[in-house]
Amino acid sequence: MNKEERPMQSPASMKLGSLIDLVKLLISTARPGERSGGYLGYYGDGDRSIYFLINTTLGYYELNALPFVVWVEETEKPTNAFLRYQTSPSEKLEFSDDATDPKWFTLPIIKFEEMPKYLRVWEQ
Repeated sequence: MNKEERPMQSPASMKLGSLIDLVKLLISTARPGERSGGYLGYYGDGDRSIYFLINTTLGYYELNALPFVVWVEETEKPTNAFLRYQTSPSEKLEFSDDATDPKWFTLPIIKFEEMPKYLRVWEQ
């Protein structure tokens, strides 16, 4: 069987405990001086709200890379274009259309209308 005939393998799945954990993970990957670590993916799967990020760990053992999806299932659907996070005076997470306030870490929410079957790690 050649490469083209092999079915796509699903990436590794890492489910987190909450949306705030996923946001903190994304923020922690930001480069110094940046206020964000990328985007937050969203996929509505029936009545499920899945928030996720897709990434790759390079040089994983004998493999060239290990693709992975870090995800969480929440009840709340996104109501605005951004999700923002604040730590002071207390930890707070909210949807917003304002990405300019420097008191908040802001992540754009990218809504995926279709997801390839092999990326739907929450179905496994």
